[in-house]
Amino acid sequence: MKQKAQNSAAEIELDALSEMPDFIRTYAQAWIQPQSQGSARTVPEATKSLEKIKESLVFAYLVANLNFKNLPLKSFMDSFEKKLLLACLRLTGGNQKNAAAVMSIKPTVLFEKMRKHGISRKQFQLPGAWGASHSNLQD
Repeated sequence: MKQKAQNSAAEIELDALSEMPDFIRTYAQAWIQPQSQGSARTVPEATKSLEKIKESLVFAYLVANLNFKNLPLKSFMDSFEKKLLLACLRLTGGNQKNAAAVMSIKPTVLFEKMRKHGISRKQFQLPGAWGASHSNLQD
């Protein structure tokens, strides 16, 4: 039998929590705990909680997808940075301004890092999009 806990308008199935890694389960369980009227969560508290979850998820994803064997620190950091850039660009559908915001860096820093790692803006353009079909106009 599936148990459900209600928090505001959202319902979270507790059975799904058992499939998540421990750190996600901890945050999710803390979030769905019944709150008294006097201690309702505020938007800033919820935002901070989501930021912590986002940081944990990005770190967990990258750790799970990197090969640590015989990898010097500089190579590891470069690999980590490139995978982070690619993950954020995919997450934002290639929107560089939003990807920079997700990583809390300036868009100019994102562009420099993309150039450093050979990441092209064209990798994330959707086929048939105006920019993809009219790229020769920019030359």
